[in-house]
Amino acid sequence: MAMAPVSATGNASVYTNGTERGRVNYRSGTDDFRVSDTSCDGRSVYTQYQRAGASTVRLNHKGGCGTQVVVDRDFANGQTIKYRVCIDVPVARDICGPWKRDTTG
Repeated sequence: MAMAPVSATGNASVYTNGTERGRVNYRSGTDDFRVSDTSCDGRSVYTQYQRAGASTVRLNHKGGCGTQVVVDRDFANGQTIKYRVCIDVPVARDICGPWKRDTTG
């Protein structure tokens, strides 16, 4: 009997002053990004992702603090992908967490 593939979940966060401000969870089995605004600081968060050899894509989160937005994608299996979450800072440089690397499933 063949086993169903396991859906791996990776996550990346962004912090300021030791407090988590935003988080993204990537689920390789469904190719969805779950973007969360984890802080009620009046600033929105967004996710950036990039597949090998492709340009960077921005996924905006407009739900507000304490909310999560699910963005579905459909990637070919076995591709290298990197993603991170950022805080949108008006009239200044945005604050981004480190890139997280995964493989599409």
